[in-house]
Amino acid sequence: MSAVINRAKHRYIKAIKWEMAIIFLSFLAVITVQSELNVSFLAGAISSFLPHCVFVYWIFFKSAKVQQKMTAFYWGEGMKWLMTMVLIILSLTLLPALKVLFFFAGYFVTLLLNIVLPVMLERHTT
Repeated sequence: MSAVINRAKHRYIKAIKWEMAIIFLSFLAVITVQSELNVSFLAGAISSFLPHCVFVYWIFFKSAKVQQKMTAFYWGEGMKWLMTMVLIILSLTLLPALKVLFFFAGYFVTLLLNIVLPVMLERHTT
């Protein structure tokens, strides 16, 4: 594995750990505001966080031996989209007290963290 990919792998692992901590702290903040909103926020955060973790796992750990890196990337991205759609549909249908605004607030906060944290960690370490 090249040094660049190895650094990116470690940066994404660190970003996932930071993201888990931020999601947990955000969840605690939502609980203090109103306890019935915590399930909606957490469901939205999980609907964005779990597919991202699957994508990172697929790219850096599962497909490390695959020669066609772009094919592995597209497979990972496809799995991420499919898992996201399934989790959103399950959340919207199985959670009767779901507050859609807080669901998508959790989803978009986590989506933003998926993008921003690796970039911030890259700038911080260089």
